[in-house]
Amino acid sequence: MARSWPFAGRAAQLTEIRSAVRGVVVVGPPGVGKSRLVAQAVHEAEGVAWVRATAAAAELPLGAFAALLPSTPPAGNPLGWAADAVRAPVLVVDDAHLLDAASAALVHHLVTRGRTKVIATLRTETPAPDAVQALWKDDLLPRMELGPLTAQESAAILERALGGGVERSAVTRLWQASRGNALYLRELVLSGVLAEVGGVWRWRGPLAITPSLRDTIAGRIGDLTPDEREVLEFLAYGEPLGADLLSALAASAAVERLEDRQLVTVDVEGRRLQVRLAHPLYGEVIRRGCGTLRARKLLRRLADTVTETGLRRREDVLRVAVWRLDSGAAADPALLLAACDRARMVRDLDLAERLARAAAAGGGLPAAMALGTVLFYADRYTESEEVFAAAWKLEMDDNSRTNCGVSRAFNLFWGLGQVERAMALIEESERSVTLLHARQGARGTRASLEAFTGDLDRATATLRSAMTMGPFTEPRNVRAFGTTEATLLAVKGSAAESLRVVARTEAVLDSVPHALPSLRAALLEAATQAALHLGDLDEAERYADQGRGLDGEFGAWARAVVEFGAHKARVLRLRGRVADALAACREAAVRLPPRGVWAGLCLGELAQAHALLGEVAAAEEALARAEAIGLPIGPPVVVPVEHARLWTLAARGDVAGAVAAALDLAERALPVQVPFLLHDVVRLGRPSLVAARITGEGPLVALFARHAAATTGAELDAVSLEFERLGLILYAAEAAAHAARRHRDKGMTRTARAAQTRAWALSRRCQGARTPALLDLDVPDLTPRQREVALLAAQGLTNREIAERLVVSIRTVANTLYAVYEKTGVSDRTALTDLLG
Repeated sequence: MARSWPFAGRAAQLTEIRSAVRGVVVVGPPGVGKSRLVAQAVHEAEGVAWVRATAAAAELPLGAFAALLPSTPPAGNPLGWAADAVRAPVLVVDDAHLLDAASAALVHHLVTRGRTKVIATLRTETPAPDAVQALWKDDLLPRMELGPLTAQESAAILERALGGGVERSAVTRLWQASRGNALYLRELVLSGVLAEVGGVWRWRGPLAITPSLRDTIAGRIGDLTPDEREVLEFLAYGEPLGADLLSALAASAAVERLEDRQLVTVDVEGRRLQVRLAHPLYGEVIRRGCGTLRARKLLRRLADTVTETGLRRREDVLRVAVWRLDSGAAADPALLLAACDRARMVRDLDLAERLARAAAAGGGLPAAMALGTVLFYADRYTESEEVFAAAWKLEMDDNSRTNCGVSRAFNLFWGLGQVERAMALIEESERSVTLLHARQGARGTRASLEAFTGDLDRATATLRSAMTMGPFTEPRNVRAFGTTEATLLAVKGSAAESLRVVARTEAVLDSVPHALPSLRAALLEAATQAALHLGDLDEAERYADQGRGLDGEFGAWARAVVEFGAHKARVLRLRGRVADALAACREAAVRLPPRGVWAGLCLGELAQAHALLGEVAAAEEALARAEAIGLPIGPPVVVPVEHARLWTLAARGDVAGAVAAALDLAERALPVQVPFLLHDVVRLGRPSLVAARITGEGPLVALFARHAAATTGAELDAVSLEFERLGLILYAAEAAAHAARRHRDKGMTRTARAAQTRAWALSRRCQGARTPALLDLDVPDLTPRQREVALLAAQGLTNREIAERLVVSIRTVANTLYAVYEKTGVSDRTALTDLLG
């Protein structure tokens, strides 16, 4: 970790402070980073004097300025004497709201005199001396409102402080806990709440606060009356609470006083007033001040009061169940199971497991099913199988038999990679039930598993037979069959039709009270594949981001991060952002279980990113790990590993071996994967081998075919431009490099130089990618003066304007531009602008 907490973001505010002629007043809540921002703004300025106001110094006239003033004041005008003594061209006044009246008057005088640039900070909504308020009220200085750090700014600070990437869910938790307060963020990190795993910093919780942060927050809370403390205690254990509910628990007058003191907030949500603590960390301090017996008493009162209202809100079931558990009181198994289901939906799997185990004492089969499902989501597959195997022996009706069989089969298939056992269990489930919708559900599940193994003909037949068994009477079957149909269409390469089914099924899923994350994940997987097949990177990235969001607020569902993190990385790679793709894969890879299906997808993408960057050893290490922990049960997770292997061969210089591997892999891949593999052969310089084989739906596949069939440099130039239009920058750079070679072979030197320069410019956007097509690109050899003139011309300046800017003749500018055009191969300012970006 960096010894000094780094500064990041706030670029606009820095510019405003530095460009202010007379100064500025920076206003914000405590800990938001006012002092740090000002220090960053003036750290390179000369002659900066600092005045730090304190409550103690405010007891003395001009006490804050004591260090800047002579020891003996004159007999005459003390204000003029003090102003003359402050000779610094820049004066920073920190915490100006604490200034005594004389010091505030001196600051006002310095500003009106205009010889000193004054930068002052003060707290939001804190009374300040009249002379300080007059600085912005009389338009002497601008007032800058400084808000909390954004999540993106917090992430940038964390990565610089920790010297590595920070997992998204960890950033989200820290940002939510700190509310963008820079001081709180720093103290939370120093508490040790993060741990480094595989080069990525992850949340290891539970939330902890340092003694200094606890003292800071306790000071902010201040002294409390007994009824005020009771209000804060109820909120610390139960927020948010409705205003009416809180009034039934505690004194309304105390709530009003706390709102006036800005210790609680009251927000309008629909027709309700919701009361919350003004900052999440207040709850940590309040709870630490409660003994065990008092905490249990508070929790029981919360549970009883909310139960009396009828558990009207979805969250009430979960909250009441947890309060009952934490208070030591017995809870109804039905309540615990309903709460377990809700916790699983929001992906708080630790809490879901706790609730399921608490329900197990009297919950019977439903409790066992809930526990087995939670363990499956938590990647504890062996434990899940033990629970499901025991439940399978119990007496149950058709619906329960089907649900148990499907859940157990999912765990065997996706968790343990035991394909044959999973298929046999599904068939047994179908044979052992009589209800039509139960048999339909089992058969539809079998179709989805067959599709993943790559047996598309059998999967299609199974799905069709299930759909012809009779009308759908079970809503879950409607959702599941739509998802399976979308998946089959996507992997077959019928991308447009798949996306239509996705849209239709999404509408059905959106109508369900619960999120159904497993079905939604499968649907988003199909949508991502289909969008990529069509070359719509924006849509593919949107679907991948939605999939990663299924990890939930608590960041406990690793599959979402692993699967959709890999898809996100693939989109980034196709955009040419290879280093960003590598970072996305690294974050995903740290969430892999010791052994699992999705390792092949994630580590294959990681290895390919390493290979494209020329990092052969790292690529081979990732491939070895994929072999060790992956479960190769189908093309979706097998092909990515082999795909990375062929690019690792290319990175070693074995292009012929890579071409052979691509051709072989295309014979075994899913239809949706084949065009990309055949196009790899084109990228590796062997288009004649596949020119007649690239077929399929959509503009991207058609462009792949054009790339393979192109016979002239002009055709390859056009292909490159189209790749760039679609956002496939790496492919655009490679096609431009191919065009340069084709032009050169025809003796078209200038055109070849233009294409090569364009390939070089595009490759610069690929974050260091080193594919065979890009290895021998020459950087245009521009002198410093030529580069300077080229950049000005690219910005739209005329020759005369450039000459005036550089103090040279117009003829010199014209001659220099002519040399630039000769070296780069472009012929006008528009092309130069495109080249230099």
